[in-house]
Amino acid sequence: MTPPKTPVTIAVCTFARQTDLACLLESLLALEISHRIDASVIVVDNDGARSAEPVVRAFAARCAWPVRYVPEPEPGIPIARNRAIAEAGRQGFLAFVDDDETVAPDWLSELFDVAQETRAAFVQGPLVMTVEDHSDTWWLHSDFFRHKSYPDLSPRSEGWTNNVMVDLSFVAEKNCRFDPALRYDGGSDTLFFRDLTAAGGQGRFAAKAKVFEVQKKSRLNWRWAILRQYRYGITRANTVLLRRPLGYALLYCTMSGSAMLGLGVLKLPAVLVKGRAGLADGVALIARGTGVFSGAMGRKRQEYAR
Repeated sequence: MTPPKTPVTIAVCTFARQTDLACLLESLLALEISHRIDASVIVVDNDGARSAEPVVRAFAARCAWPVRYVPEPEPGIPIARNRAIAEAGRQGFLAFVDDDETVAPDWLSELFDVAQETRAAFVQGPLVMTVEDHSDTWWLHSDFFRHKSYPDLSPRSEGWTNNVMVDLSFVAEKNCRFDPALRYDGGSDTLFFRDLTAAGGQGRFAAKAKVFEVQKKSRLNWRWAILRQYRYGITRANTVLLRRPLGYALLYCTMSGSAMLGLGVLKLPAVLVKGRAGLADGVALIARGTGVFSGAMGRKRQEYAR
């Protein structure tokens, strides 16, 4: 007797990125789906103008699996992500991917295999960054854009929605949702996976489940990169303040922010050996540490305010 397939929903939350979204959806068409997966796609459009609808309709006409276009006019990334959870239901798995990425053909099957093998509450995969101009590759080897990778199946306590699969039954049982308090600030995914871990869930890493993101030329400059790290620091502080007692949160921010600033200063002399990449490593940590202190003092990112 053939075992029943497991429902796996791919969730894409999008806002006014029609070209990038079309590239992502095109890559989904090349997915090699395991025979054990009952696949479907949900695209949550957080643009009140429904700008993604024509792109999704065109994709649905070519896709072999069910595709749902879901307009969510209430603004905010956590609002859109929670809508994806609600639409996916309480059984099977939900795989999040960002609307400015593309996926490897075996992406979904690799996430699913690790989820099945480990029974993890969430499975994180790696992000592989590329650039449009080869001369900009050095940025990707600096702490501004470098992404950590981990051994296959290794435990994870943090996750991000750029490439992750979550167990919907665990999410439903523990009633975990993305916090709308961070709707304009970012970091709701960081907080969500911390909540899953605090509820007893374990994360795992699927080293072969790759997604790809092209860093556009407009982002590869010192001002944008420094501001990005500064915002990361604010997010780290904000997420701790939302879940921890004030005294603990302020102590954590003081210690972690100081450590980042100190390590950043110590890294600056590496410019003599590594050139601009060495300088970038130090500046990135200094910017992030400064952001932690700013967040501890009540500063918000408001990066996604409309």
